[in-house]
Amino acid sequence: MEPGRREFDMWRDYLGLAAVVAALRRGAEAPGAPGAPSGGCTFCKHNGEAKQVYSGHRLRDAAGRVLCPVLRSYVCPQCGATQERAHTRRFCPLTRRGYASVYSRPGRGPRRSDH
Repeated sequence: MEPGRREFDMWRDYLGLAAVVAALRRGAEAPGAPGAPSGGCTFCKHNGEAKQVYSGHRLRDAAGRVLCPVLRSYVCPQCGATQERAHTRRFCPLTRRGYASVYSRPGRGPRRSDH
């Protein structure tokens, strides 16, 4: 080996991948990837958007503000909430318990949190 050059150590984690894998196993964001959506936007995903669309943003930030551009443009027909406080009728605080969307699939029961 030439003087001044270090030998390659195949067991050394040169790129820090062990930390990335550990974070992914914990369900956290990978280190060094601030703001990267972990699973993407569930609102867009459940509405059938392409992976390129829903994986590019999150539904909400850590403070609970809506980040999804599709949902942010929506205005709740019951209370008028929009932008960072936007929600669909199903999640409106004025919606009565047991509300089922006209778009819900037959045979699909209420969400567990609705009980």
